[in-house]
Amino acid sequence: MTSERHPRKKTDHSARTPKNTGLDEKKLFEENHVWGTHPVHELLLTRPRSIHEILIEKNKTSNKLQTIIDLARKEHVKIKFANELRIGGPRINHQGIIARVMAQETLNDDAFFALLSETKKPVLLALDSIQDPHNLGAIIRSASAAGVTGLILPKDRSAPLSGTVAKISAGALSHLPVCQTTNFVRMLQKLKEKGIWIYGTIKEGGNSIFSTDFSGPVCLVIGGEEKGLRPLVKEQCDFRVTIPMKGKLDSLNASVAAGIILFEIVRQNTMVS
Repeated sequence: MTSERHPRKKTDHSARTPKNTGLDEKKLFEENHVWGTHPVHELLLTRPRSIHEILIEKNKTSNKLQTIIDLARKEHVKIKFANELRIGGPRINHQGIIARVMAQETLNDDAFFALLSETKKPVLLALDSIQDPHNLGAIIRSASAAGVTGLILPKDRSAPLSGTVAKISAGALSHLPVCQTTNFVRMLQKLKEKGIWIYGTIKEGGNSIFSTDFSGPVCLVIGGEEKGLRPLVKEQCDFRVTIPMKGKLDSLNASVAAGIILFEIVRQNTMVS
């Protein structure tokens, strides 16, 4: 028996991931691109060598875009202009600019502790199983605004540091040192050995954040969106703290909770200084 062959149609795969490869097209796009004027501008200011090229729509004009173009040329970053940006991946509000980038730079445990050795009274933020990239991006934005020394993420229990995270953080991701650790619990133990106090957030039953002393070297641990802190993580906390609630709701979004507690830490440290 013979099978009839039909002529193959030519397909352009240059702008999208081939089908049936088992690859997540959206994930691949987000891991390799940063979009939006502010995130791209911050990336140019802080890590220009991480940018392969910048794509800009010809019909988009603004002072911010021109600033980016001038800075990219100064840093010898390749720029391409297109009539329309149509790249395989999710629908995004790119504001007429997309940067193709290398993977986000992170620190291992040793490099992170070397950074801490240069800081007299660090304020750290550790995120236990934050899976939503929008939450992660919002937390990073608050952390940067609060002057956090560094961010600790578990390597396998966290949303990736994607383009969505960079966009939601409004460029703050480029400014915040990030440690991705393979053993989150052991990392907390090492911090304690270095004299850093570990404060774990729980929904109820902890000390009020407004009566808790945050004046020393601090590591604030925020739990995942659904289950909060894992039991082994909770065991490592020197203090367990709670945000007092007055209304009918008994919990807050992880990014909102992180922002409230971080700025209570800022308030206390400002009063001390």
